[in-house]
Amino acid sequence: MANSCYSTIFVNYGDADRDILTRQLKMLKEKFHSFMVLVIASEADSQFFDENVGLFEDRIELSGRNASEAVIEYCQNEHMSMKEATYVGVLSDGDTRLKDKEFTIKDPNEMAESYKKAMDMLQKMINPLKGN
Repeated sequence: MANSCYSTIFVNYGDADRDILTRQLKMLKEKFHSFMVLVIASEADSQFFDENVGLFEDRIELSGRNASEAVIEYCQNEHMSMKEATYVGVLSDGDTRLKDKEFTIKDPNEMAESYKKAMDMLQKMINPLKGN
């Protein structure tokens, strides 16, 4: 598969727009048949997991651990290819462990912003006179 980096997607929402990012993740999951793992860093994440059972196959509880450590450990324990995985989340400053393991890294805020821009462009194409 040309985009095999989406076979497993680890999601750490942080303060990203959950609605927009979740729409994107659903599209990626459907397109690439991805295995989705939610990184639980807060009570809000735990509640979100419970509310979106169909989106995520598994979860990782950070419980004070570093997200990179937890994700690498998960891949090792589950015998998952790190070269075929994507991490959607903001890494700690200077943290290169996931990149060093050949993960694809996506910033959730940049993904949400890109999606908003694409939707705005699409809206302008559909209704070119709106807003003038």
